[in-house]
Amino acid sequence: MGNYPSLSDSDYAVMEILWREGEADSAAISKELFETFGWSRQTAGTYLKRLVEKGLVSTRKKNKRDYIYYPVVTKEEYGTDVASSQVSRYFGSLPHMVAGLMQKEEVSDREIEELERIIKKYKDER
Repeated sequence: MGNYPSLSDSDYAVMEILWREGEADSAAISKELFETFGWSRQTAGTYLKRLVEKGLVSTRKKNKRDYIYYPVVTKEEYGTDVASSQVSRYFGSLPHMVAGLMQKEEVSDREIEELERIIKKYKDER
């Protein structure tokens, strides 16, 4: 298991807003979630509270009734953590994961060249 708790699809929808915006007040988040999913303000608040409890989101007071929410972890940090735990759990190693994905997916020459550039850059930096 990774360092961060897992996200449900609904948790992820809220995190996407915060990762995109950097921070947002509960009214703006609730409005977007209502427009996108039809969620009530109470439902949005429940998911925000859960994300705070999971340690992925923090708050600061905007005024007496409203808070600003912001992510504690970046999308990249979270994604890397999740991917790393999935590699360990399902593939055993990074090379096995890449090999498995390349057999299953249609991988273009451009994507292979990009992977080669990434590996070369990583090797050069070490």
